[in-house]
Amino acid sequence: MRTVRVLLAVTAVGACALAGLPASAAPVTRPVAAAVAADTVVGTYYPLAPERLMDTRSGLGGRTGPLGARTVVDLQVAGRGGVPASGAGSVVLNVTVAGPTASGYLTVYPAGQTRPTVSSVNFGAGWLGSNNVTVKLDPDGRVGIYHHAGTTHVVLDVVGFYAGSDTVRGSHGRGGQYQRVTPTRLVDTRRERGPIEGNTLINRWVDFGPVSPHVRALVLNITAVRPERSGFLSAWAGDSPVPTSSTVNYAAGTVVPNLAYVRTATCHDCGPWYGVPIFAVHSLRATDIVVDLVGVIDDGTLPGGLRFTPLDPTRIVDSRANLGTSGALGPNATRRITAPPTVVTNATQVLATNVTAVAATADTVVTVWPADAGVARPAASNLNPAAGQTVSNAVLAGIGPTDTFAVHNLAGSTHLVTDVVGSFRLPPGAAPADPLQVVATGGY
Repeated sequence: MRTVRVLLAVTAVGACALAGLPASAAPVTRPVAAAVAADTVVGTYYPLAPERLMDTRSGLGGRTGPLGARTVVDLQVAGRGGVPASGAGSVVLNVTVAGPTASGYLTVYPAGQTRPTVSSVNFGAGWLGSNNVTVKLDPDGRVGIYHHAGTTHVVLDVVGFYAGSDTVRGSHGRGGQYQRVTPTRLVDTRRERGPIEGNTLINRWVDFGPVSPHVRALVLNITAVRPERSGFLSAWAGDSPVPTSSTVNYAAGTVVPNLAYVRTATCHDCGPWYGVPIFAVHSLRATDIVVDLVGVIDDGTLPGGLRFTPLDPTRIVDSRANLGTSGALGPNATRRITAPPTVVTNATQVLATNVTAVAATADTVVTVWPADAGVARPAASNLNPAAGQTVSNAVLAGIGPTDTFAVHNLAGSTHLVTDVVGSFRLPPGAAPADPLQVVATGGY
């Protein structure tokens, strides 16, 4: 009897470790399932085809008519729109405000809890727009929506969810992890063909090299630039008819960005020998479109993937109250923001935030990126507030080794508010990986 010593190396969470054992005197190696790594899907993301859950204009979701001042509406989310009836810990929503009669804000939070002192969507009277909102579900799978002043219609579309327990695996399989990327501009019609016509779409494929087949969704910042009339953009995988949901809602002549988690399909005839992810953006009205890549959701198998932990919404910056930083950001000014230990751990790599520019004195651009990490300020923007505007956008803020991120304001001055709704971390025992790089992109 021979004793064979085997050294096992787990290379991916949930993968089998294989050992090579000599079967005879000849050097033949056979794969043997020797061990299975401990695995969980908690904190992984499941992209969904966009689906509308609430529209106060039609009564979808149980509320008919605009929300009044200081009104709270509870909305059932679990069990609808592809979200499982149990096991989802948090959801990613696109929240749209239509026809507000006064300046105000919405706060979306777990139903039944004390309303936190944060905002999810900020708007002025008559504003038309939307914001990406990640929010924990209460034990019954609900969210609460608070409206502050005046009246407004509210529309909610669900685009995905994060697993809160392993019960999701049985019905939905393995979820995806968040992969950091080198920020890349994928579309800018101002430098390509000019504004697209109304009721038309653009298609794009994105090549990340041989890891491309492992991509399940893209995290994009999508901006409508000076549309001719009020309308909306819809972003989706492009493998089905245009969805009835919206991603970016815009008024004529404005510059309106929104963060979007976009489920992808796969194209096998777009250039490389391997399949590459594809997506599409449709516009109701003629407009220029800018699309910046800010992250990737994989299939759960790539190294260095991050898992999401939802947090009770927490305000960490309010320059008006000297919280996190003091005073408005001036022209061409950069601030370093240190995340408090209440929202970060040693494993935290990225914060899921809602960043608000308050009372900008000029048309400007606000950009967020990791500080003290040797990363230059990216060319992409996170917010594009107009003079006098208070506007918010979801931002996945990477943090540097000192738990800091940087914020730059281009012109005029603006106050800054930042609320944290969750964090992305490395799973225990996992090693960080370099950001994914875009090799090529194109239309199809």
